[in-house]
Amino acid sequence: MTVSPTYVPDLVNATLDLLIDGVHGLWHLANEGATSWVDFGRRAANLRGYNAELIEPVPASAFGWTAPRPAYSALGTERGIGLMPPLGAAIERYAAECEVPL
Repeated sequence: MTVSPTYVPDLVNATLDLLIDGVHGLWHLANEGATSWVDFGRRAANLRGYNAELIEPVPASAFGWTAPRPAYSALGTERGIGLMPPLGAAIERYAAECEVPL
């Protein structure tokens, strides 16, 4: 599955900027970029100094979800381009700010 995880501090900052600017309407905001869940987990593990190879991919069908999920569900935006930092930068900041000591 390809998704677009969003770092909440980035979402809050972008939303506050839009509110301060008095912008109206529907906005789709997510960190720029898409990834699979396994790649997302491996990147975060690497940044925290863990062995990312221990994270193994599992097919979505193994989760037993009642409703089918699309293989590609990354959020796209036209109006929000440039408002949110790239996903890679968000993952790096989260890993740096993580409170769990190594």
